[in-house]
Amino acid sequence: MKKDIFDKEFIEQQKQALLAKKSKLESELDKRGTKKDENSSDYEATYQEYGDDEESNAAEYAQTETNINVVNQLETELNQVIGALDRISKGSYGIDIDSRKPINKKRLIANPAAETDISHEKE
Repeated sequence: MKKDIFDKEFIEQQKQALLAKKSKLESELDKRGTKKDENSSDYEATYQEYGDDEESNAAEYAQTETNINVVNQLETELNQVIGALDRISKGSYGIDIDSRKPINKKRLIANPAAETDISHEKE
C-alpha cells in the first residue's frame, strides 16, 4: 500500500479538523451519556428524570429513547474519527479501506473521516 499519498500540509489540516471534530463529539456525548470505561469511546445514554406522574414518565421514556439513538449515532461518528486519526498515524490516511485506491481529496475535505471513496462504489 502506498503511504502518504497527500502532502504533509493537507494531512496536518485534516488531522486538526479531525481532532476538533473528536472534541466536539466527545462534548456532545458527555451531555447525553456517560462513558462506560475511561479509555473507551463507548457511552451509555443517560436517563432523564422528570417526575412520577404518567405524563412525566412518558416524557422520560421519549427523551431516553432519543438519547439512546443520538448517543449511538455520535459513537459511530466518534469511532470513524478515531479510525481516521489512526490511519494518519499509520500513514494510510486517504486510502479506501475496501479498494485500497486513493480517496478523492474533495471527499476527504468534505468528510475528513471518510473510509471509502464513493466513486469506487460505481465501478
